[in-house]
Amino acid sequence: MLLAIGVNASAADQRAAPESGRLQTILTINAQAPIADLNRATDSLKAQFELHPDYSVGKMFYGYGQLFIATDFLKKKNYLRAAEASKLGFFYIDEAAETDDGDWRLRFLRARMDAFVPASNGRCVVAIKDTDYLQQSTSLPAPLRPMVTLMSARALDTCKQQEKAAAAWTALGKQGEEGQRLLALRNQPAPAWAPAELSLVIRPLAEGAL
Repeated sequence: MLLAIGVNASAADQRAAPESGRLQTILTINAQAPIADLNRATDSLKAQFELHPDYSVGKMFYGYGQLFIATDFLKKKNYLRAAEASKLGFFYIDEAAETDDGDWRLRFLRARMDAFVPASNGRCVVAIKDTDYLQQSTSLPAPLRPMVTLMSARALDTCKQQEKAAAAWTALGKQGEEGQRLLALRNQPAPAWAPAELSLVIRPLAEGAL
């Protein structure tokens, strides 16, 4: 059974959000809002990218929303609907990331989901590919590098690449205060979005022109 473990937006992130309809829709999904709000947000994003097929971030967070909806179905033991929503979610996440595979922000967002889902989803291979790309990218801002190392370590662990995973955990501990903070979350669910992720990844994409 496919089950997504989500990435939470902190309350501070949501309070700091500008009055942007598209950004607020994305933050609603990020916060794993109640199912009625999730459904409204995903419907809104779908309407936007149907009108604007190149609206990749809309597809990305539509995919996120479908995975959170799948989790709700799974809690209700509606396994068929959970599997359908999960399949749809990963389809749109991949479509968004692969529309322009040179866009580091979209690759970051795909890894941000894939690195933390259960092994049964089989997404760790994709996460390793994306984090390898990000680590080699000169465009990736320095404040995001510890998170990329965390995602890499988690994906390598999930894929049972223990030697590489151990090296990634060691590297994370050497990446300053943020690296130490994230290392302390080693065995926890996906961490809440950091301010740097909101300002350097989500806002630029959400506020870009359709």
